[in-house]
Amino acid sequence: MRADLLDRLLVTLAVRLRAFSVCRIQRGWQLGFSPFEAITIHYVLRGTGSLRVGAGPWQAFAPHSVIIVPARLPHALGEAEEVVGAARAEDHCLLHGDGLVSFMAGDGTPDTLLVCGQISASHDGALGLFELFQSPMIQAFSSDAPLRGTFELMLAEVAAPSLGTQAMTELLMKQCLIVMLRQHLLGGDGASPLLRALQEPKLARAIIAVLEHPGAPYSVDSLASLAGMSRTSFAVRFSEVFGQGPMDFVQRVRLRIAARLLTATDLPVKIIAGSVGYASRSAFSRVFESTYGLTPSDFRSFGGGDEVEPERRENPELAPSETSQEP
Repeated sequence: MRADLLDRLLVTLAVRLRAFSVCRIQRGWQLGFSPFEAITIHYVLRGTGSLRVGAGPWQAFAPHSVIIVPARLPHALGEAEEVVGAARAEDHCLLHGDGLVSFMAGDGTPDTLLVCGQISASHDGALGLFELFQSPMIQAFSSDAPLRGTFELMLAEVAAPSLGTQAMTELLMKQCLIVMLRQHLLGGDGASPLLRALQEPKLARAIIAVLEHPGAPYSVDSLASLAGMSRTSFAVRFSEVFGQGPMDFVQRVRLRIAARLLTATDLPVKIIAGSVGYASRSAFSRVFESTYGLTPSDFRSFGGGDEVEPERRENPELAPSETSQEP
C-alpha cells in the first residue's frame, strides 16, 4: 500500500477511543462480557490468557497485546481450560478511579491485568475501518518493540489512578491502536480484514483522490475513471469491499474532515463547508445535522460531540448526488 494512502487513512481515523475499565483476572478464572453496542479493545498489561467471542474458539493472548472484539457479540477473557470459576463483568464491578471501573474475576491476587476501551459505532472514522472487523483480532507486540514503554506507562497509570488517569490512558491506547493499524496496512498479516479491503490498487487510486481533494465534484463516473474501471464494475466492487456505495464514502469523508476542522480550527462554518465540497453553508448544515444530530455550530461548542452521540439518520432528501458538488 502506498505510504500516502496510509497517512491519509490514519489522519481521517478520527475515532474517539474511550477508556472505561480495568480488568483483573485470577489464574483459572473467566471474566465474561455481555454484548456491547461499541467495539471493545483490550490492552494486555500483564499476564496471559485466552479470548473467546461468542461460540467461537479460544485464542491465546500474551502481555503487550491488543485485542479487538467486534460490536454486539458476547466475549470472555481468562482461562480456556481447567476453569476454577467464572464471573460476569456486570456482577463484579467496582469504581477504580478517575472515571474508570474495575471488573474482577477471582477473589485472590489477579494474575492478568488489562485496560479496556471502546470505540462507538458512531465514531468509526471516515472510512468505517472498524466496521470491517467482523471477527476478533489479537495483535501481539514483542517485548523489545517501541510500544513496550507505552504499555508500561498504561500499567503505571492504572496501578495508581489519579487526576487525569483516564485522559492519559486514552492517549496511550490511541497510540497503540495507530501503530497496530500501521503494521496491518503496511504489510502485516495477509488475512487482515483491513488489508483485504484496502490493498486493491484500482480502488486505492479513487480513495486517495477523495482524501486528498474532498471538495472536488465527484460522481460515480469520475471515480470509476480514476480507478480505470467501468462505472458498473467500480460501483459493484467498491460496495463489495467497503460495504457502502462510492458516493456514500465521499459524503462520509467530507463530513469527517469537516468535523475535524470544526473542533480543531476557528474557521467559519461557511469556509469549512466550501472546502469539503458544499456550495452553501445551509446545504452543509442540513447534511451535517442529519448525520451527527447537531448543527455544525453546536458540534463545535460540544468539542466534537463527545457529550452528545451523533446520530446517523436516514434522510432520502439528503442522499448524495452523483453529479452535484454537494454529496
